Amino acid sequence: MILYKRLGASLSLLLAGLLGSASASADNCYILVHGHGTEGHIKQRTNSQGNLEQPALDYWSEAHFDQYSGSDFIEQLRVNGGNYGVVGYDSTDEGEMPYWHDGTAGEISRQITAIRSGEGDGYEHDNQCAADDTFWVIAHSQGATQMMYIAGNAVPGSPYYNRAYNQFDSNTVTESSKVCSGSWFWKSCKTKTETVNVAGLDENHAVEVDFESAISGVAAIFTTGGAITGTEGVDRLCNGSWVEDLINDWFIGRECAAVRYLQTNDVYAVRNYVGTNLAAPVYTIGGYAGFPGIESASSLLLGGEDDGYINLASQMNCSGSAKRNLWSNLKEYKTFLGVAYGSAIFSCDNDSKGTARSYNLASIYTDHDAERNGGILAPDYTNIPDGLNCGAGKNSAGRIAACTE
Repeated sequence: MILYKRLGASLSLLLAGLLGSASASADNCYILVHGHGTEGHIKQRTNSQGNLEQPALDYWSEAHFDQYSGSDFIEQLRVNGGNYGVVGYDSTDEGEMPYWHDGTAGEISRQITAIRSGEGDGYEHDNQCAADDTFWVIAHSQGATQMMYIAGNAVPGSPYYNRAYNQFDSNTVTESSKVCSGSWFWKSCKTKTETVNVAGLDENHAVEVDFESAISGVAAIFTTGGAITGTEGVDRLCNGSWVEDLINDWFIGRECAAVRYLQTNDVYAVRNYVGTNLAAPVYTIGGYAGFPGIESASSLLLGGEDDGYINLASQMNCSGSAKRNLWSNLKEYKTFLGVAYGSAIFSCDNDSKGTARSYNLASIYTDHDAERNGGILAPDYTNIPDGLNCGAGKNSAGRIAACTE
C-alpha cells in the first residue's frame, strides 16, 4: 500500500502531495550538508591525541561556545528513529571554492547519489541509509546555498542544468555607451566604457554532473541558517570600512576571497543561477539571535534581524534585498533611530519568496552556532506568514524531526 509521506501533522493533503509518495515501511534517511569552514573533503584522520576525527560528521556536534558543548544535532534529529548520511566537501577558506564549483556542488551531488543508492557515506557511524529509505536533505549555512544551486539546476531547461564548473568567479563583461551633454545646437559626446559584473558561468569550464538523479525523489530539502541570498556581513568584509575590518579581525576572521561568492549582489546571489523551479521543495528555517557575549559584535556587520552571521531575510529566502530590516514576523517597517513604526510595508510570505517552490518553516530565536549543533533545545520563536506548526517551540533539529515524523 502506498501512502503520502506527511510533512507535519497539521499540513493539508496539498502540501503532503508536494512531497510525493513513499512506502509505508520505509525509514527516513536524513542527508546532512555542512556549511563553510570545514575540511569536509577529509573523511577521517587521527589527531595528535590519537582520537578519530571526521570533520563533516563532527560539524553537527562541535560547539564554538562552551554552553553548547555536548549538544548533538543528529541525535536530536533522530529522536523518532531513522537513518542518516553525511556529505563532506571542501568549504575551507583556503579552498575558496564557490557554490557552483565541481568541488562543492559536484561533490555534494555525487555523494548524495551514493548515499541514496545504499552505498553508505564513508564515515564511521551506525544507522547508515538504505536505498529504499525516504530521503530528506538538511543543509546549514553555505550548504543551503549549495542545495539551492543543485536543486535549481536539476530540472531540464534550467540555466545550468546538470552542470558544475571548475571556475572560481562569475563572468564580467565590458559595456560601452555614448554619453552626450549640451543643447540641441551644440552637443559634445564621448564613449563611456566600464566593466560590469553579470551572473553567468563559462561553458569552457563546465563539468557534467547528474543533479537530476541526485535530487529526483528527494522528499524535501530543509535549510537552517542558510545564506540563500548572501549575507551583508560578507558585503562588508569585501567592501567595508576600517571599522568593519576591525570587527572582522576581532570576531570573524574571514578573508574576502574565501567567501566572496556569499555576497548579496546579483553577481553572486544563487537565485540568479537557478531556473524557475526546484527539483525538490525547500523549507527554510531562520535564526535571529546574536552570538552569546561579546561575540555578538559580529551582528554589527548586519542589518535587521540576524543569527550573528547571516541576515534573516536571506535565511528565509525573502524576495528583494537579502539585507532588509525585518521585524517580528518577517514584515518590514519604516524605522526611526532604529525603532519600527507605522504599518508593515512588506511580508515574506510564500507569494513573496526569492525562489519558486520554497516555503517558510520557522523563524526561531537561535544563533548560527546553535543551528548546527542543537545547542539551544527550546528557543523562542515568532509566528510567520505561511509558516508550519510542526515542532513549534523546538530548535531546527526538533522542528525537522516533527515535520518528517
